[in-house]
Amino acid sequence: MKEKLPLALLLAAPYALLAGSIVLLSHGKPWMALALWGLIVLLVFAPGMIRAFLLPRRGWTARRLLFWNMLLKVCNIPFFLCVFFAGMMMSVFVIPLLLPLILIDYSVLLPSTMYGLSGLLQARREGRIGTKALVIFGIMQFFFCLDVVSAVWMYASARKWEA
Repeated sequence: MKEKLPLALLLAAPYALLAGSIVLLSHGKPWMALALWGLIVLLVFAPGMIRAFLLPRRGWTARRLLFWNMLLKVCNIPFFLCVFFAGMMMSVFVIPLLLPLILIDYSVLLPSTMYGLSGLLQARREGRIGTKALVIFGIMQFFFCLDVVSAVWMYASARKWEA
């Protein structure tokens, strides 16, 4: 249980950020929403990114890392859709908010990306993938939509390795 708590926090944090921001913005406190984002980045996302690269030393296999990468990516899809549709509903008025929205989206994307990179590096160490696949799938992890394709493809491949 203790081992999965940081992962549960990574799964819940984007939705806590979204709900908290909606409440704070509806009460006219946009700076508090930014403070909430900063706290979540410092207390959940940054440690999660560092932890992703420490897990192979604790015996996590490439398959396990790639599973959590895929799970984090797929569970974050509704968050990204909410942000996208909120931006679409604001139309032209979203222009001043583009930079904060991009920063928030990438801060949510990066922790799962680090699990993907850690899983890919571990797969390379285990001799499961080549350097070319590591580079291609590693780059895909940093782009919206391609990251989900990469995560699902690599986990599906990882399941075949141990079958």
